[in-house]
Amino acid sequence: MDKIILKEITILYVEDEEDLRMNTSKILSVTSKKIIQATNGLEAYELFVANQDSIDLVVTDINIPKMSGLSLIEKIHEINSDMPCVITTAYNELEFLHRAINLGVVGFVLKPLDLYKLIETCIKAVTPSMLRKELIRKNEELTKLNQELEKRVAERTKELEILANTDPLTGISNRRDFFNKASILFDSAKGSIFASMLDLDKFKTLNDTYGHSFGDIVLKKVTSYVRSFLRSQDIFGRIGGEEFAILCECESLELFMLKMEQVRQEVSQLEFENNGSKIHITISFGMAQREADEDIDSLLVRADDALYEAKESGRNKVIFRNRLNL
Repeated sequence: MDKIILKEITILYVEDEEDLRMNTSKILSVTSKKIIQATNGLEAYELFVANQDSIDLVVTDINIPKMSGLSLIEKIHEINSDMPCVITTAYNELEFLHRAINLGVVGFVLKPLDLYKLIETCIKAVTPSMLRKELIRKNEELTKLNQELEKRVAERTKELEILANTDPLTGISNRRDFFNKASILFDSAKGSIFASMLDLDKFKTLNDTYGHSFGDIVLKKVTSYVRSFLRSQDIFGRIGGEEFAILCECESLELFMLKMEQVRQEVSQLEFENNGSKIHITISFGMAQREADEDIDSLLVRADDALYEAKESGRNKVIFRNRLNL
């Protein structure tokens, strides 16, 4: 690194001799970001405490009033042990130099000052700490980028999971997700589990008469309406075409049948419009209650048998099927 590094740093410069302090500060200010001047050790210490987050280098004479330069450095290092410090001195005694080294001083410049030597010493003194700061900054940037990337990956993964588990037309569980959730419910349920298969009546005729686009509108609205009657923990999925399934844990058969009957009645009141025509849709329900040793496939088969019976016996009704009916 060269003088460019000084453009980024703030120097605390401590010198009690006014002319020397002013002249040196003027030279340093040309190559540095900012110079903070102090005339004695106590003032320098107070300035350091007040500006410790912005000061990058301390340059101090050894012999200054109110607190010696070495004592100042010692107190500064109690606050920030990594702060690079350079001393200026007219003395060359080994005692001072040994103590300075022990205090962590990283540079010496003898008086009378050679300003080029001072600038060179400042560059050497501050380079390791600036490189360390730059490394920390880069690591923080990298950490932030990694966190953002991980967040985006997590968000995208979640989006893909939703897409993989959601019926694209209606927004409810697709067949795969329905059976996955059903497996979890079967393992965790404490009470009775009920299944309902439901199918839109004469939906093929509706599609043939008014078109598939209108049929999609009907499917979405009916699905949204049915879902509004269910709890968040109830499982509602599109099994295929116009056929749907509901699986839930309920206190009693009566309550579940009452809910399904309410859904059936409310859906029959929905009104759709197509080219001036008023259209109503009905749905049929087939229900079953899980027996102690029954799996999901067997339960849905019974519910589907009940649905078939509802269709065959006039549609727009709710029929319950247990094993004794088989």
